[in-house]
Amino acid sequence: MWNRIKNVVKVSFSVRNLIVAAALISIGFGAYYTLDYLWKDKESLTISKLKHYQGVVIENEAEHLSSQLISYVSRGNELARSRIFRVSVEGLTSRNKETSENAAEDFLNFVKVSGFSSGRLYEADGKMSASTSMTENIDNPDVDAAVQKVLSSRTPSFSALHLEGEELVADIYIPVFPAYIGTTAAAPERVLVLSIPLNSMLSAFLGAQRSLEHRSRIHLIQQNGEAGEEVLLTYLDTLKLQTVKASFKGIGDISFGLRTDLNRAEKVYSSALLIPVVNWWVMIETDASQIEAIMTDYKIYSILIAMLGVGTVVFFILTVRFIGSAQRYHSKSDSLEKQLVPLKQELSFLRKVSSALPDPVSIKNSESGEYVFCNAAFAEFVEVKPQDLKGLTDNRVFDSAYAEVLGHGDQMVNMSGAPYSQDLTMSVGSREMIVQVNSLPCRIDSGTEGILTVYRDVTSEQTAAAKSIEVRQQVINALVRAVESVPFLDGHTSLMRTMAIEIAETLLLSDAEVATVEAAAILSQVGKTFVPKEIMQKEGKLTPEEILETQKYIEHTCNILEGIKFDLPITQTISQMQETLDGSGYPNKLRGNEITILARILGVTNTFSALVQKRSYRKAKTAHQAVQILQSMADQKYDGAVIEALGNVIETQSGRAILQANNVDI
Repeated sequence: MWNRIKNVVKVSFSVRNLIVAAALISIGFGAYYTLDYLWKDKESLTISKLKHYQGVVIENEAEHLSSQLISYVSRGNELARSRIFRVSVEGLTSRNKETSENAAEDFLNFVKVSGFSSGRLYEADGKMSASTSMTENIDNPDVDAAVQKVLSSRTPSFSALHLEGEELVADIYIPVFPAYIGTTAAAPERVLVLSIPLNSMLSAFLGAQRSLEHRSRIHLIQQNGEAGEEVLLTYLDTLKLQTVKASFKGIGDISFGLRTDLNRAEKVYSSALLIPVVNWWVMIETDASQIEAIMTDYKIYSILIAMLGVGTVVFFILTVRFIGSAQRYHSKSDSLEKQLVPLKQELSFLRKVSSALPDPVSIKNSESGEYVFCNAAFAEFVEVKPQDLKGLTDNRVFDSAYAEVLGHGDQMVNMSGAPYSQDLTMSVGSREMIVQVNSLPCRIDSGTEGILTVYRDVTSEQTAAAKSIEVRQQVINALVRAVESVPFLDGHTSLMRTMAIEIAETLLLSDAEVATVEAAAILSQVGKTFVPKEIMQKEGKLTPEEILETQKYIEHTCNILEGIKFDLPITQTISQMQETLDGSGYPNKLRGNEITILARILGVTNTFSALVQKRSYRKAKTAHQAVQILQSMADQKYDGAVIEALGNVIETQSGRAILQANNVDI
């Protein structure tokens, strides 16, 4: 019994099983900590978004309310400072009954026309001298205090919200200065009290919460004495004031946070913004349960994804474990025997192909360097009989210098396991030749690695290519020298080239595109050598015929370059450099995307280089002036992105160095 238990424990706690168990435990802990991190990050992000959303809502609503209140203040001030109003109310204190009645009627008309629901006028002693609602002069300490405050401060002030019948109003107290004094330097002699009708404005404000996200609620609260009051919109769409449990006395803006709601019933995320002039708070509340619901959905979704991922990984580990166990039962000798047959077939096929090739081919042992196989072309190449080559090495067949180079190639193949190519200049008899040596790894048999080497004579090809490059460069150099000798073009090509390269690199173009725009800039002005000198050197405005003649330089340039073979689209770029996005350019009236980005770069740098260089009929522009001129034509004639890149280039250290080297003022 004890031995059976020991065997079970031994099998269960084998090294492989312990590794698998450790891997599964690690995956479990990793999944747990990953989910915990993702949940905390999601909760933080959700609360952060809610904070931003609440801030935007209360800021917009407070700004909207403030703007409407300010409009009422402006109307009240205009009325109180109106000369005709002040003259009219002077008649209220007249002993003439008709005059005082007319003044009272005028007062009523002034108030109604200004958009207020009612109005009262108080004298400096606190007595009411006029009222649109015909209320009696009843002593009210709050009103008396507000009147005296306005007389003292000479600035308008607001009363608390209150109901007048079914209308929710706020009174604005405005100082009224003497009628025949043109400034406010004198003390006010009356106070105008105007009632602002707020039902429509506040109903629209409270109705906005129907469209708020996360079922958020918006509140308008005022501090009236020691109590806080909330404006409520009833189910009958009427407004009322209700006392709240929270007090806002001495409090400014309320920052975003988790707290109990106004009625202290549940947890909410809330924030509030104070409108100081009326002592109102615009508050928004979002139930904390809304965030909890979002997090619950996210946790369920992430757990399902994690379970799927963990299950996939566990299945993969167990599958690998099973496959590994199964493979250990296969015989190694059977595997080697199966590999040997295709290797022999591969080597036989390789030898047949190599024997048929006209180029010299050899196969050598990668470790010893001895030749295993050489075709007839290789034997003829090294002038050794085919039967004598087997077992020899490079050192015994080639000169020591050649053998050293070939040995370097073998080392590169052995280290990288990839093909390696190199050119070798060799003397064969009285002739010197360039041989391209291509080496690649191969397998000779199941336990021996080899190197297959092909030797190819590329002397004639490389000689022709070098001669072609030399001739092409000579032609280009001659053309550039001819351009630089033309008046007004001295330095133009150089500035175009350097600025075009900087712009292309700023736009992250490829190396081939940068090389194309550089070569095109160098050769772009070649055709101007065919434009008559009297036109090129003319001072003053060119005639339409002369302008057409100068525009032919693009055609001349392309004709000159037509016989030169480029590997890059240089001629195409030059042919399009004077085309514009609106189709007004030349020679082919191309427009928009028909013009390549390289030609757009050349067009901008050509115009820039011309603007910053002096002409007989104008002074040279500064670099910034030239960019401003180009910007005025951005996306109409020239590419706006290229112009922006040019503007960035001239602000860099390298760009300023280029401008300085070409004597261009920044």
